[in-house]
Amino acid sequence: MKEYPMIFRTILWLLSACGRHARILLPLGVVIALVLPSNSGFFKPATPFILAILVGCAFVRLDISAALKAALRPQRLLRNFAISLGLLLVLPILLFTIVKWCGMSNAMLPLVTWYSVAPPVGTTIWMCVLLGFTAPIAMEIVLLTNLLAPFTGPFLGEFLLGASVPVSSATLCLRILAILGSGLFLALLAKYALGEDRIEESQNQFDGVSTIAMLAFLLPVFDGIGVMAMAAPFLACACLGLAFGLNFGTQALIFIISRLLLWCQIVSPVKQVQLPEGTRSVAVVAGNRNLGLYFAALPTDPLFSLFVAAYQAPLYLTPMVAGWFADRSRHPK
Repeated sequence: MKEYPMIFRTILWLLSACGRHARILLPLGVVIALVLPSNSGFFKPATPFILAILVGCAFVRLDISAALKAALRPQRLLRNFAISLGLLLVLPILLFTIVKWCGMSNAMLPLVTWYSVAPPVGTTIWMCVLLGFTAPIAMEIVLLTNLLAPFTGPFLGEFLLGASVPVSSATLCLRILAILGSGLFLALLAKYALGEDRIEESQNQFDGVSTIAMLAFLLPVFDGIGVMAMAAPFLACACLGLAFGLNFGTQALIFIISRLLLWCQIVSPVKQVQLPEGTRSVAVVAGNRNLGLYFAALPTDPLFSLFVAAYQAPLYLTPMVAGWFADRSRHPK
């Protein structure tokens, strides 16, 4: 067996440790980032590169050819397209209609819109693996939605928001496509350089890379947010409440739908009373959106920056909260 240099072994150990303790490190990172002094936008140019690394880390552990082959089975393809289009088209229109009917201000409408048209964040695959949820459906939905999102989100966002969108949908499409395409390229490059076997043996290290990249993403996102939150505490609380409501509310919606399906099974002649496969994975995928794509692609806007920063709280708390509920369901009192 090849002996690696000491410094390299230390780095691998640190990456593995970060991956194993991600449930604690991610929420802790949000708290630390909130109290850090402003970096005057120093890290903002690095945002697309950090996002590309996160996308690459998500896709590198996915057997893309096998996933596509499995996903192309007619019944499975229909299911995946239905879920993906539901997340990228139906849900945004539904949420936009509901919040507008409820009287949400025009200033807050773009926050809901960009959240709902964003694809699921690639790290939801890692979250589902970490939590012991059904991973294949998460992989397939994340892959399909990320392939579709550059061609659905910008144009649907422009359709819903109209002239208030600060850049053209075509420009936004190209920027998002560049980030997601770069991440996919990094994943394919790593697969070629390392091979599937070594990638499989290095799961903890890749978890660590994802964790560090997510923590690094906090630096541009939380730049000056502490001062902004202190200057406008009610607005900050509103953004935080909206972020939690959208994330965990969407996850809860998936569970409600699954419970309705379960009820239909109970009252039907076929007595199969278990939740549809992958329900928890689809819930995690549906609630956790890659809002950072629009943070990187759109011009800087203080309110949107505040919302993106607030959104990291439910996103980074998902492994802890979902893990707690999963543990409760496995070991009920």
